[in-house]
Parts: sequence; C-alpha cells; structure tokens
Amino acid sequence: KEGKVKFYGINGLGETEALHHAVKVTGAYSIQTCYNLINPSAGQTTPQNFPFQNFKKLMNQASKHGMGIIAIRVLAGGALSGTLQRQPNAAKTVSPIATSKDYAHDVTHAQTFRFLVEQGYTDNLVEAAIRFAISNSNVSTALIGFSNLEQLEQAAEYVAKGPLPTKPLKQIKEIWHS
Repeated sequence: KEGKVKFYGINGLGETEALHHAVKVTGAYSIQTCYNLINPSAGQTTPQNFPFQNFKKLMNQASKHGMGIIAIRVLAGGALSGTLQRQPNAAKTVSPIATSKDYAHDVTHAQTFRFLVEQGYTDNLVEAAIRFAISNSNVSTALIGFSNLEQLEQAAEYVAKGPLPTKPLKQIKEIWHS
C-alpha cells in the first residue's frame, strides 16, 4: 500500500499441488523453479513412473498466468558437470533438490546425457545442461551457478550458441520416457 514493492515472485519449491495453487492465486510476477536434464518436470511431460518430484509442468501454468520463469538448479547443483569433483571454492557437499537421493546419484544420472557430447551436439555436459534450459520458450531467465570467471564466460558462450536442436531434444525426451 505504501508503494515500496512493485514486483514480487515466489520460490517454486515444495508440494506440487500447493505450488500450482500459489501460481493461480498469488498474483506473483515471477517464479523460481527447478528445471534441468535430470528433472525437467516443471516444463515437460514426464512419465507416470518418473522417479523424482513431478512438478507437473509448473512453468507452463505460471506462464499462462503471465509470470516470468526463473529456471534454477540448471546444473543440478553441479552434478550435470558429470563429475564428482568440486571446485575449490564451491560448496563441499550439495544436497539434491527434486532429483536423486544424493549428489553422486545425480552425477551418475547425468551420464545418461553424455550422448549429446558424443554425437557432437555440445562440447560437454555443462553446455548441454545450459542449452537445454534455454530451449524451453517459457524460461525467462536461467540461473546458472559458477565458481569462477572462466565458468561465467563459458556459460555466456554456451547461451550464445542458442537452444539445443530439435533432434537431440527428441532424444532427451525418449530417455525420460524409457
């Protein structure tokens, strides 16, 4: 009422049905939600037996309500680098959010997408993860974690390459549904 807050957003973590309800009733301008190769359910249809939290296309619902979408956990806390090794200044341990039971399992799951590198679509898994996130037209912003300037510059280069092509996106969907 005093005009101190012009725009506000919500954090899209929690019970899926409650999140969908919040999108409908809060009038928020944006939402942060997990969206990555391991758990794409906030923006993609996933099978009934999907092993992780199913956000039931929360991004699509939020977009229909005019909300900006901030994709978070794009690299799944670093697991989509494909290695257990952490940067010296990075958090020593990372708890998964809406994915596997632990970081090591997320890293193992990330290997499923190595075909993107092997078939020449990307140079590495980090590029694959970033370009996957920006491939969804509902994503307004992809929040990408980095530990140093080189990683920031690399992320900018990957974004400049644009979304992943249609063919590998279809292959990714086949993996989720297999």
